[in-house]
Amino acid sequence: MNKDPKIDKKLAEKLSSYEVDMPEFSLKRSRWERFINYLASPSQNPFERFSLSTHGLATMNVIPIVGALILSLTQIIMLI
Repeated sequence: MNKDPKIDKKLAEKLSSYEVDMPEFSLKRSRWERFINYLASPSQNPFERFSLSTHGLATMNVIPIVGALILSLTQIIMLI
């Protein structure tokens, strides 16, 4: 750091010449803002525990195929 007193005086004069108006912000949030923040908050993935293991990943790939087969068989049986 520079310890020259002339530079510190110049800096102090420059800084004192500027005026900044800070706007007032309310720290309390409205009910609407809290509700929107609640809706926008991230949620947990219910299938995360399945996707972490190889067995779970295979199960998640097989379940839709089995479900489609069951639905198609029930439609065929209903038509007969």
